[in-house]
Amino acid sequence: MASVAVPAILLFLCGAASLLLAKRKNEQLFERAPEVLPYTWGYFLGYSGILGGILVGVTAGVLILAGFYRDWFPIVLAYVAVIGIASYGVLTRRRWGWLFHIPLSLNPGLWAFNSVYASNRWREL
Repeated sequence: MASVAVPAILLFLCGAASLLLAKRKNEQLFERAPEVLPYTWGYFLGYSGILGGILVGVTAGVLILAGFYRDWFPIVLAYVAVIGIASYGVLTRRRWGWLFHIPLSLNPGLWAFNSVYASNRWREL
């Protein structure tokens, strides 16, 4: 039971924290530049990539300590580092962040959605 409940709870908390941080960051954006388009989704992606990466890294570390998946740890750690850097780029409204984050999401649905979203905000980035 805990093997399903704990990851689900952690995923929910990561998403909720990302959403709260994104809303706050978007409000700060409008205070500085009220003429720009909302960027809540971009901030959400950035925060969820960073927080999710930390969560995955900690989880991978715990699994290593428990003796599981030792061969996969360097690959997971490298992916977490790269997606974390790309997420930081999205969070700071950089074009390079979007260019790396979109394919690294490994989700064709998000590829399409994020490509349209980023292209709509490309001039502001």
